[in-house]
Order: sequence, then structure tokens, then C-alpha cells
Amino acid sequence: MATAILEQSELVSTEIYPAAPGFFGPRPSVLVLPGGAFREHTGHEGEGYARWLSDIGLHAFVVNYRLLPHGFPAPLEDARAGLHYIRHGDHGLSVDTARVGVIGSSAGGHLAGLLMVGTVLSIETLDEAPPRPDFAILAYAVADLDLLPGPAVEALLGERINLKDELSPVRHLDERVCPAFVWATAEDPPGFPNALAWATALVDASVAVELHIYPHGWHGLGLADGQAYGDHGHTHIPHTAQWSSAAESWLREECFLE
Repeated sequence: MATAILEQSELVSTEIYPAAPGFFGPRPSVLVLPGGAFREHTGHEGEGYARWLSDIGLHAFVVNYRLLPHGFPAPLEDARAGLHYIRHGDHGLSVDTARVGVIGSSAGGHLAGLLMVGTVLSIETLDEAPPRPDFAILAYAVADLDLLPGPAVEALLGERINLKDELSPVRHLDERVCPAFVWATAEDPPGFPNALAWATALVDASVAVELHIYPHGWHGLGLADGQAYGDHGHTHIPHTAQWSSAAESWLREECFLE
């Protein structure tokens, strides 16, 4: 059963889904960052992912980061705090601190990418290098803000449109970027080009990446298994839903899950 705790403020909560009974010892763990265009947290990309990860033996921590009108750096600060909390927080779970990853969809995938590259914005002053994940699962995740419609970017950044380059994680890869599993569908206008951009940049940077492009399904599918959480997750596309099994196989192949 999930438990909820308050993080940095009453505006940010973290829901914890321990690894299912039968899994023992320090467990690999995942920071779950749901999508929702920075306007909502979609349950099928939060609780839905967390329950799947718990079932296969990982601890999952869903961080409900701050939404608009809280602009950047607020959601990035919350994502960083979530990653730090998994490794060092008083949550009572046994965590393998060398195997702490992130999964994010759409807007949540954007934050996951910013964590991967260790983004520090020009409007921030940090006392130490920001934490980075050890692996990442990117579901139709934003790679480059230039691959999104202009009005959507303007609505997100407002007067801070000058941060567009800094907030395009694919432009800032280095040798410390973690391996990634990337997927989208061919029918998803923002997801498809961003997934290709992620895969291309990771290959160019000699970072291990696995890319899956499924033929059918629109943006925001989540697990695509038909399990609804509120207004989202009703769609069931059996072939596309195989992405979670492929991601589990990738986790095992890359030794992030025994």
C-alpha cells in the first residue's frame, strides 16, 4: 500500500510504493514523475507506473512536483529533492543507492531528462552538483523544447522564454548521462520526434540506449493497459502495452534489476 508524506512544502507530496512482498534486501528504486503538461499529475503515469514497478521488485516514489503557475525552477527543484530523498531520506525502505533511476512521461519525462544531464539553470545558485539518476525510462519525453509547438513553450515559460535552451536537456548531454530506455508511438506528434532526438543524442554521446517506436497510440498512453486512474488510462492497445515488458527486460539486461 502506498503511503504519502510531505516533502519540501505542503504543495509537494511523495507517494511511496514499496517493492512487492517476496523481494528482499536493498532494492533498486525509481523516482516516478507523472506527465500532465505541468498543469496536472496524471494518475496512470504516477500510481499506474508505481504499481507496475512495485510488482517487478522496485521501490517506487511518485513525486507530485509543483505545477503552473509555479514555473521553473520549482518543478525541477522538486524532482531533485525527490531523487535525494530516495537515496538519503528517512522513508524506512532499504534502497540500493547505486541503482536509483527515474521514469517520466511527457512533462515528467522532461524533468527526468533535466535530472539526467544535471541541469542547473542560470537563475539558480546551488551549493553542490545536483543529483543524477543511475538509469532512466523516458516515455514520450520532451528532449528539446524546439520540438514542441511554440504556444505551448510560451505558456510554460512565460517571461522566462530565455531559458528555452537550458531547459532542452538533449542539448546538454555529457559522459555522466545515465543509460536510458526510450519509447513513443509513430502517431504521437510531440512524442515521436522527441524520442528520436533522445536516441540520436545518446548514441552520439556513446551512452547506452534502447529505443522503441510503436505504430499505434496517441500522446499520454501510460501503460496502455486500459487501467484507468481518474480521467486517464482508459486506452488499451495490446501491442503498444508491451513496452513495459520490454522495459523490464532492459532493466535486467543492464543489471538494474536482478
